[in-house]
Amino acid sequence: MTSFALMFKVLEGGLIDPIKWSKDSFLPDTSIIVLDEDSESVYLWHGVQQGLVARRTALRQADSIKGHGYTLGKSIIGRDIKSIKEIDARKVGKVPVDTELNQSLQDLLDKKYTELDNNVITFQVGTATSNFGKIKVKPKPKVEVKSQPAPIPKPTVSPKASSSVKSTNVASEYEDTGPLPSIKPTTIPSPAIEISKSGLQTNAKVSFVFSAILEHFSDIWISKKQDGSYSVEEMDGPICTFHLKEGSKINFTANSFSRINPKIKTAIQKKFIELSKLI
Repeated sequence: MTSFALMFKVLEGGLIDPIKWSKDSFLPDTSIIVLDEDSESVYLWHGVQQGLVARRTALRQADSIKGHGYTLGKSIIGRDIKSIKEIDARKVGKVPVDTELNQSLQDLLDKKYTELDNNVITFQVGTATSNFGKIKVKPKPKVEVKSQPAPIPKPTVSPKASSSVKSTNVASEYEDTGPLPSIKPTTIPSPAIEISKSGLQTNAKVSFVFSAILEHFSDIWISKKQDGSYSVEEMDGPICTFHLKEGSKINFTANSFSRINPKIKTAIQKKFIELSKLI
């Protein structure tokens, strides 16, 4: 049975666009998805300039292809995809997993292939025929413009001389009866808005935590949980978790910074304390 492969570029907004099979598409500011039926896998490659949001958006698209394949004409490519192989270009040469997966992807891109319709390729050179045709765009119907006969000009009629009309005084309710009574505008005082001082302090301290973390991690993801706690993550995993005590106190636990370097943890907490003294 013939197996196929297809390459996609992830566009802004989460859309994917099938592109020509080429190494030239792997640019620093792009995420590329490579669907390979032979290995029953989807490669997801992120350029070094791709941020956390862009990488997560691309991951959702790769997961969708893994689950449903990609429909092209009357065929579905990638029905039996088993895994997603995600590669961060920033970690290639530094992290063994990303380095190995990147080498596997490069080996795939270096293989000889036969190009079929709609950017689909197969590695079974000389024996493959696609069971899906080119997607044809229906031509727009031509609109015939019928010539219209020239309009026949109407005869001109000379206006009759208008008889002079004597001006008369019109006695009605429209006669000037004097100045209208003035209406004094009434001003409605706007209600005073009460601002909670403790609420402002709480919001300020939460932002201080984020500011302290951003001095060490440039690409973070912030979420608020159902229990009211906050979680700060990067692509590699969680950075910090904390929740609020009564009033405006930030409560860190022993596991708040369990994954990161202890020196960075101390620096973040020290910076948070410095900023909190400004309130």
